[in-house]
Formats: sequence, C-alpha cells, structure tokens
Amino acid sequence: MGNVNVKYAGLMGSFDIVIGSISAYSAVYLVAQGFDEFQVGMITAFANLLASILQPWVGNKVDRSIRLNLTYVNILIVLPSLALLLGLIFSQKILLLVALFYTLVLTLQATLSPFMSAIGVYLMNNGLKLNYGVCRAVESATFAVTTSILGILVIRFDENMIIFMTIVGYILYLWMLRQLHLTFLRDLFKQHREQIKLNSVPLALEKTAIKFSHKYPHFKFIIFGSFCFFVGHNFINLFMLQIVENVGGNTQSMGTAVALAAISEAPMMVAFTRINRKFSSRILLMVAAVFFLVKLIITFLAINVTGIYIAQIFQALAFGLYIVASVYYVNHEMDIEDKVKGQSFVTTAHTLGSVVGSLLGGWLINRFDVSVALLFCIIISGVGVIAYYLGLMNSKRKNQLTS
Repeated sequence: MGNVNVKYAGLMGSFDIVIGSISAYSAVYLVAQGFDEFQVGMITAFANLLASILQPWVGNKVDRSIRLNLTYVNILIVLPSLALLLGLIFSQKILLLVALFYTLVLTLQATLSPFMSAIGVYLMNNGLKLNYGVCRAVESATFAVTTSILGILVIRFDENMIIFMTIVGYILYLWMLRQLHLTFLRDLFKQHREQIKLNSVPLALEKTAIKFSHKYPHFKFIIFGSFCFFVGHNFINLFMLQIVENVGGNTQSMGTAVALAAISEAPMMVAFTRINRKFSSRILLMVAAVFFLVKLIITFLAINVTGIYIAQIFQALAFGLYIVASVYYVNHEMDIEDKVKGQSFVTTAHTLGSVVGSLLGGWLINRFDVSVALLFCIIISGVGVIAYYLGLMNSKRKNQLTS
C-alpha cells in the first residue's frame, strides 16, 4: 500500500478498535453494570437518535464552512469522547451517571463515523490513489482482532477492559489523524479554501433534508432501505451475546462470532475495486441488500453456535459489500458540494435503524424471546430490499456501468 493508504488504513483500523470495544460490547458492559436488555436498548437507541440529529447538521456545516475542516471536526468529536470514557471509569455502578456517559460516548462515536469516511472520499477526489476497499479491509481485520481479544479479557478480568480498549483506540486515532493532516490534508485544505467559498453559495440554498430530497429524488429510497437493513444489522451486533446464549453459547462464543463476521468482510473489501470495474456500485448495493436479508434468515434458523457462525460468514456479501459500495455510490451520485452531506445522510439512516434495532430488539427479547426479535428484523429487512430496488433502478446516473 502507498503512504496515503497506510495512513488512512491506520486511521480506520484505530477507529474500529473503538467500535469493536464500546459499541460491539455495549450489552456486555451495560448488563455488567446492572442494566437489563430493554434498558440497554434504550441507552443505545437514544445515543443513535442523538447522532442522527448531529450527523447531517455537522455535515452541512463542514460542506459550507471555510474554516471548519474535516481534521478539526474529527478532533472536536474525539476529545470529549476521551473525557467521557474517563468519567465512566470513575462512576462504576452509579447507574444514572453510567447511562448518561455511555449514551454520550456512543453518540459521539456514531457521529464520528461519516467524517472519517469523508476524509477518504476527500483524498480520492483530490487525486490521491486511495484504495478505500483495502483500507476498509484493514479496519475489519482490526475489528476482528479487537473483539476476539476483548472476549477473552472480559472473562479473565472484567468489563472495564472495554473502556480501556476504547481509550487506546481513540489515542491511536488522534495520532493517525495527525499523520494524515501533516502529510496530506493540511496542504489540500489550503489549496481548496477558495473552492469552498464558491461552493458555500449554492449550499446555503439547501439547508433542509426536504430540499436535498428534491435534488436527488431516488435517494430517499436508498436512505429508507439502509435504515431497514441496519435495524437487523444493529440488533445482531448489539444482542449477539443473547443470540449465542439462546443456542448454548457464551461471551467467548460471542467474541468469536463477531470476529468471524469481521474477518469475512475483509476479502470482499480488498477485492472491491476490481469487482467495481465490472459491476456498478448500484448493482453491488442491490446484491448486498439481498444478503442482509439472507444473513438474518440463517441466524433465525440456527439451532446451535455453529449455525450462528455460518450466518456470520454471510457478512462478506452483506455489510462487507455494502459499506464500501455505499461510499462509492454516494461519491458518484452526489455533486461536489453535497458529498459530505450525502455521506452524513446515509450514516444517519444507519443510526436511525440502530435506534429501532436497539429499542424494539431489547423490548422484544424481554417481552418474548430472541427468535421473535429476529423475525421482526427479517420483515423489516425484506421491506428494505424492495426500497433499494425502487431507488437503485431510478438512480441519477444508472446508465453508467461502473462507479
């Protein structure tokens, strides 16, 4: 990998240390602190709801701002996160404080995601040969290692290892961000300051999601479909412990299942650029939509931990394909002044889907069982497949084969 790929892959990898800790192990940490599944769902749902408000708002500010660049936005999100993580260490078992701090940590983590992706898009759009798929594969591999290690550390020590690992991830993230800024981003921001001034005029006319929807009428189907997929995707990620326990597994089984999904993603992400030369991101997104549904069905039908592991392998053709294709798709479909905002809207759909997956998922497990919750996710995902078909078949640039 070239220098830009190494640095950006390092940024993404360090971010997935964070996700693989504070997000993937949310239920483990919060249950250990004294919360039940429904309360866990409420905390993560509220965090995602807050993030869904922050993401497009901050994205619009970045698109329009002359001074507020992507480096500053990333720093302004990470530093408060570190302070909140320290707060969690000193508020053990004080449920009100734990709920408050954990909600805000998850909110900021979800808000950060589109702006990390936007850095990659910004680098590619300015002529740097960034292989986003390979960088994303490094991120998935890091996630797999993180979740596997944490599964062992939590059993050997306690849930506080989740917080310590998250802090390590954020410190590495800031260091990699500094490397990218000094080597590439600083000069690019200076070169394009005047261009941002020019772009700020039309952006001022597009302040609302409604006007954005009028400009890209097919995009509302993509947003809704992504929302539907992330209901089930987030449910599986958040309540994987309960899913594996339902078929006889434990915390270590959970770590293995989550790691297996992440490992399965990596080859698809590495190969994405080559695949995208033959098939458009529009077609690849449709394939991913179908496999989000397939993965949920196999999880629902699993009768033992092995069945869960098999379902997790389909992550490659679901999330693994989707997460790269969606970035390329938005970058291809959106005009230059809308690219960051477009990425933010997609991530907002992810977070809103996570709200429903967290809240209703936790309630359905408490009220009924894991199987009923999975069946609900299957139905929602099926609706998402239909929405994607309607949106992708009417894409702005659907007649172009690739990109």
